[in-house]
Amino acid sequence: MKNGNILIIGGYGEVGGKIAKLLLQSYPNRIWIAGRNIEKAKDFCAQHNNLVRPLQLDVSKKVHPEQLNNVALVIMCLEQKDTAFAQLCLNEGIMYIDITASYTFLKKLEALHLLAEQNHSTAVFSVGMAPGLTNLMAMHAAKQLSSVEGLHISILLGAGDTHGTAAILWILHQLNKPFSSYNNQRVANFTNKRTVKFKKIGKRSVYQFNFSDQHTLTKHFPSIPIETRLGFDVESLNRFVSFLQKSRIAYLLKFDRIQTLLASLIQKIKIGSDVCGIQIQAIGKKHHKETSYTLDFLERDESLVTAKVAAFIAKELLNNNHPSGAYHIEELFTLETLQAQFEMSIQ
Repeated sequence: MKNGNILIIGGYGEVGGKIAKLLLQSYPNRIWIAGRNIEKAKDFCAQHNNLVRPLQLDVSKKVHPEQLNNVALVIMCLEQKDTAFAQLCLNEGIMYIDITASYTFLKKLEALHLLAEQNHSTAVFSVGMAPGLTNLMAMHAAKQLSSVEGLHISILLGAGDTHGTAAILWILHQLNKPFSSYNNQRVANFTNKRTVKFKKIGKRSVYQFNFSDQHTLTKHFPSIPIETRLGFDVESLNRFVSFLQKSRIAYLLKFDRIQTLLASLIQKIKIGSDVCGIQIQAIGKKHHKETSYTLDFLERDESLVTAKVAAFIAKELLNNNHPSGAYHIEELFTLETLQAQFEMSIQ
């Protein structure tokens, strides 16, 4: 089955298209670009000399097993409401990768571990920049200390980057959804500012945000505070979003139409750069002394970073044997295994 095809759901989107381009170098004529819009899929395939193939597939509706004949691996680049399609893949013994950042959905995927084991398949999620690299960097930073008392995960996004519509809508949608942090404290997104000095960028404000990494990492560190924060490279934009949250104007973003209009505006108005970064700070003890360890990552084009991580995991699953089951990225891989994909200096 590992010699079968690679099916990328949402393969003509911002991230899916980049994953396809990266995998095309190693797997020509084995990649299927799938989604509801067959014309977009056909256009993408034509742009790549038809070395990839189009497939019309709507995962929000019932998909029949025969539609997945000769598929070895599925890479999911769309947000889903339920795990029916993921269950179908695992039932058929098909390997599965999901790049979702939604913790609510990731919890549902975690529940598929036994199903994957029973069908000798492997599912990997928390794949991308955040979650993904953030998970691996946090695990690496924690290992540098004898004991860990806290983890700060800071994410920097470029306001001028070409973010996909789905990614922008996800961020806007979160502004009206408070979440539970360490010790079940209720936190509103884009609050509790912290100032972080990002490598080569300088100081920026970052705010608590409901990325899934801070929740899933509690499996490894159940008794310490883990906080993920988000900020943009343009400090005035950070202040503006913080103002929206404090003034309750963000309440208007609960309406889908306003979210869509604002997402379209964000994509058209380019301020800032396409930089993206991560800083991890692990606080604790080493040799019985209070200390901290900081790890930095800086790149350009957040969607390409996510695509590189997803493409690497895809190659790993196709080329090497990994245990059956459903796993977050840090449960099967380490930061060192991905280091070659980026210009990253780790100690």
